[in-house]
Parts: sequence; structure tokens; C-alpha cells
Amino acid sequence: MKTADSAYRWRRMGLPGRTWGIGLPQLETPLRELVDFVLDWDCRYVSQATPLDAFPADRSRIGRGVMLSGDPGRGKTTEACAALVSICTRYKVDGHFIRFSDYIEAKTKHISTSSKVDKGLGGEPAMAAVERFEELEARLYSVPLLVLDDVGKEHRTASGYAAGQFTTLLRHRYDAMLPTIVTTNLRGGEWAAVYDESAASFALEAFDIVYVGGPDYRAVA
Repeated sequence: MKTADSAYRWRRMGLPGRTWGIGLPQLETPLRELVDFVLDWDCRYVSQATPLDAFPADRSRIGRGVMLSGDPGRGKTTEACAALVSICTRYKVDGHFIRFSDYIEAKTKHISTSSKVDKGLGGEPAMAAVERFEELEARLYSVPLLVLDDVGKEHRTASGYAAGQFTTLLRHRYDAMLPTIVTTNLRGGEWAAVYDESAASFALEAFDIVYVGGPDYRAVA
């Protein structure tokens, strides 16, 4: 039987191995905003099974996540993973970590593989691949806390496919009262340029936006 803090649990959540079991208290100087986010979890996440009379009096924070913005190497991913570990451990909820570029790549492959399956091609391996992705995507849309890492680094096309998937996923989660932590190198006005004005406006509504400065830890290492 797997224990609550076993490697199996963190691996299932998709966390990078170096972050397994490491919460915010184990970091030298955790972001104050993420510490507050952990303490505020009961006002951010509300299960859809919760009766109305048990909802927080202030509903303005329900579903609201945190967006960590800053240059590469500032520890955004480490901080986000530590917040996920802290919340999942403290509140006994499930969570998941995924790089946005990996999700878009997997989604693109899924579309191609599904087309083959619909035509009777690919056999059992193709059907299994379709099922695995559908299970993953259902998890991303329903898990209480999602860390969406490195948003803005994914390959973007003229069709705006990645931007559409980003907006669809995050709007669904926000409306379903499921907070998300996003890490990105993009800043303020860059959101509208990379995605669109609607996505930039939504980010202001659905996230506490935190700029992460400091030294480049990768360069120091």
C-alpha cells in the first residue's frame, strides 16, 4: 500500500523528481504570496459537492490562482512545485504538474492518433495512446490544483491553437472553482502580444500576478 507521501504519489502528479515531497517550509526563502496562497486555500478551492451554505462568505477568491512571472532561472518552477506539495499534504487533495508545451504536443499527437483510430488504423497501441491522453486531459480539467509550467514557451502557430487551448483549460478550471498556478517568462503587456487581449484580461481576473526577481540560480550553479 502506498503511503501518503510516497514517491509514487508525487510521480503520479507529474512532479519533477527533484521536487518530490519538498514543500514551501523546506525552501530557504519561499515566496510570501505562495505561503499566503496555501493558507488561503479554503477560500480558493471549493468542491462542487460543497453545499451553498458552506461556501466562503467572500466568493471573490474562489478559483483564483497564482501566476509567477519573471526571467528564466529565478526559481519559479521550484516555488510552484513546493506550493503544490504543501497544499496536497496539508489539505489532503490531489494535484498535478505539467509543462504547457508538453500538453500542447501531446494534444496535437492525440488528434492525429484519434484520426487513425477512427479510420481503423493503428490497432491496440493507438487506442491505448488515445485512452492515456484522454485520462490525462480529464485530470487536468478536474484536479483540485494544477501547476501549468513555462507558459509562453510552447510552439505557436498562425492559427492560435495553443492560445485557444490555454484559454479553454484555464477558463474551465476557474469557472469550476479549481485554482491553477502558472509559471511564465512573459510579463504584463507581453500577454496581449503573445496571446490576445482577452487572455491578458482574464489573467488579471483569475490570478494573483507575482513578479519573481532575484539572481539567475542556474547561472550561479
